Amino acid sequence: MISFQRAVREFGHRSGYDLVDVKRCGLPVFRLTVEAITLRRQTLPTIQEFILKSLLVGEDTSSGAAALLGLEIKLVEENISRMTMDQMISEVAETIGQPRFQVTELGKERLLHGQNKPHDETLVFDFDALCNSPVKLSGGQIETAKQLRQDQAVLLQPPSLDPPNLQSLPLHTIGQAVRRISGKEFDKQILGLRRILRSQMMFRPAIGLLFRSRASGDVELGLVVDDKLSETHEIEFSRAGGIKKTGFVRGSWANDCSRIRTWIGDYLWSKVADEQAETLLLKLNHFTKDRIDLIEKHERKRRGRSKLRAQDLRSVEDLDREVLSVRQQLDAIPLRFTSTLEVDALLREALENSERELVISIDGFDALGMSRQIVHQISNLVETVKVEIETDDLIHPEPTGAKGEFEPSVQLWSLASLQRRLNLSQRASSMSGLSIIVRDRSSALITTRSLFKSPDGRPTFRIQTAYVTKDPIVITAIVQKLYAEKTGAASIVQ
Repeated sequence: MISFQRAVREFGHRSGYDLVDVKRCGLPVFRLTVEAITLRRQTLPTIQEFILKSLLVGEDTSSGAAALLGLEIKLVEENISRMTMDQMISEVAETIGQPRFQVTELGKERLLHGQNKPHDETLVFDFDALCNSPVKLSGGQIETAKQLRQDQAVLLQPPSLDPPNLQSLPLHTIGQAVRRISGKEFDKQILGLRRILRSQMMFRPAIGLLFRSRASGDVELGLVVDDKLSETHEIEFSRAGGIKKTGFVRGSWANDCSRIRTWIGDYLWSKVADEQAETLLLKLNHFTKDRIDLIEKHERKRRGRSKLRAQDLRSVEDLDREVLSVRQQLDAIPLRFTSTLEVDALLREALENSERELVISIDGFDALGMSRQIVHQISNLVETVKVEIETDDLIHPEPTGAKGEFEPSVQLWSLASLQRRLNLSQRASSMSGLSIIVRDRSSALITTRSLFKSPDGRPTFRIQTAYVTKDPIVITAIVQKLYAEKTGAASIVQ
């Protein structure tokens, strides 16, 4: 399946909208086992096939056909009688002596294609519960609810949990979706369906892109299915009212923005320039695609296997200079909205590439959100970098879980006791609900998202509100506010 990064790069831009969350989804699919009446083409018995061929080459009597085939005349006469009853051959009128026979048009058609025979058969096929149509899916294109829940995927519910009625199933398209162990196409005609023997709810993996309109505040869910943005699934899901169901989308853009605005102040908030950032991000996205295509063209030209040999291609370095120029313009924006994937990238960059100072102000953390790897990265950082971590939660030096269980609180306390460059403290209550990362005073991230906590409850979409800045003036103001809030707060580790 397409990666999150590629899905956002290719489909994560809508004019006038912000991408507020990205999650793996499961599209509902009914796997149906039905009892069907199929029309099966059956080849003729070998002896009848050769008798017909004998008649066609001129041996039009039973004795002549028997002599040509080396068979007993009685056996040939029995089969000729049977085929006469089936109207595959007919007796030539007014023959003198031994009866003569000729092959009918039906006999020629049966000789060429065999014969049709109704047959009861059990068929298994997948039915898209959103688009209301049979769909052919391979093993990797469909998973159980349990498999997807392990990946924290959001399972989209169909308009109805009941399987479709037999009368609503389109017979002319079912054949294209029938699952075959052999992998061969199902080539029989389906005359009718008797009953549904079994119905199982399965899910088709997809990537959900949650957009929020800047003008109205409404949210839309884009669905990337099989590496393409599926407008059909998006329309049908919206028509079924799925995005309006309680609990499907959590968070409030208005409340989160108000929380950030209150903390940073109206002056800094007035520097937000989302429309300008959107134009630059869209241009950067086009450049990224062009770069991939350009590298491929240069490679084909190098191999000399295409008409590109005679073309004068622009250099990748020239395109990189344009990309750098756009990035510099983007970095010059005082304050702009950032998507959830960029938040992850900024956090990863801060943990891996900080050179002088890293300030982390968070609501809290747990063993899933702050993994062993993250604690190890912090341990490496504090050898050369000053790291400040302030949190709403108290950090306990004594283990509280089972023996051998990983507890990041204990690990950080121990690390801070050994490294003076790591300082842990409890932050003021006025910071509650915010997460802030400041790296080397060259970039700052402020968000209402919990950065080091695993999500609670079943997976849902969350309207992620986050802003980023690389403007020195804005960063300085944010750092000053952080230290002002910290005044009087005692360090957890001395």
